Amino acid sequence: MRYPPGMEKLTVDSLRTLARVQGLELTDTELAGLLPLVEAGRAGLAAIRDIPLETEPASQYRIF
Repeated sequence: MRYPPGMEKLTVDSLRTLARVQGLELTDTELAGLLPLVEAGRAGLAAIRDIPLETEPASQYRIF
């Protein structure tokens, strides 16, 4: 697994560091706006861990 199960909470400072590693220079306002979105994404990834591996994907395939 790429991330440990108990990831620590992100802050604007830690998000700034992660952005800089990717070559992005973001303002405090931009980082504050991104923080809830990144946290929601992380929560979604954490929820996926609870889905049994035998579960079939919920998808539809339609030919028009």
